[in-house]
Amino acid sequence: MKTYAVYPGLEALQQASRTRRWLDLPEVADTLDEVSSYLAEATGKTEDIAGFLREHARPHRADMDRLFIAHTGMQVGISRAVMNRTRIDGLAGCSMGDLARGAVSGSATLRQMIGIVWHLAQFRHLSPPGELASVRPSEGIFGARQLEWLNESGLSLSLWSERYGALAGSSEAIEALKPRGRELGLKINQLYPYPFHSELMRPVAESVRALVRGWDIRPPAMPVYSSIFLKPLVTADEMREEALAGASNPVHWFETIRNLRNEFGVTRIVNIGPTDTITAWIPQSAEFSDIEVIDAWDLCCGGVAEGRAA
Repeated sequence: MKTYAVYPGLEALQQASRTRRWLDLPEVADTLDEVSSYLAEATGKTEDIAGFLREHARPHRADMDRLFIAHTGMQVGISRAVMNRTRIDGLAGCSMGDLARGAVSGSATLRQMIGIVWHLAQFRHLSPPGELASVRPSEGIFGARQLEWLNESGLSLSLWSERYGALAGSSEAIEALKPRGRELGLKINQLYPYPFHSELMRPVAESVRALVRGWDIRPPAMPVYSSIFLKPLVTADEMREEALAGASNPVHWFETIRNLRNEFGVTRIVNIGPTDTITAWIPQSAEFSDIEVIDAWDLCCGGVAEGRAA
């Protein structure tokens, strides 16, 4: 049995009450203090990311820039706690979760990853106007006709599950799809006012390339699987290129889970969270009835432990 830790995207931080419960865990508190110091170097101000999360019931509406930082810091802190309690054989990320995963893998330092996250937050205006919109069936799971239409829409489609996806592109193009989408039994609603995971983000990705030029990026110290490229990442160059591609390429999440099980024998997944935004869909799928999903909270704070990782 192989166990992979998985790192959800930004939506995992939108449930404030479930996020705050992590803030007193020592590994998380210490990591957020560390991250606050790195952010303070960039802003020239006193920063308190834990305080930001405690203060705001809707942190994604209060300050998106600091939410990006909080997301990465919390996931690294939770990972440190999890790896003190159970064995993890590999890592897989989804969207913004790939950045925390990069630090946990040892490919880059946490300071470097916070630098990338802050750069993305500050330079996302370089992309043309657009949005990331959720798309889901009004009932049940996606049908073949719905998926065919979405794939032919001309927009970037990320599939998080058989019940949920995201379209990225210009707001005008997404708005133009909604009438036909309703006819096909689809709901399309804005998630973020930025075209994450589309070619419109390419200028931002290229600005990151300039930022990381000359950085000492290393091969991952443990197995890493990419939901962008749908393959293991082995070299430092592969890790660097995925970090650049994450902003502008679609995410293939359920295909990632399928490949981890079928090709690498992964039958146990630990959701790093801090909430179960993408992993909750896995046990809902009959296809993945043989995969055990464990929430990091249950490992760290629910009385479940398996001893320290080897």
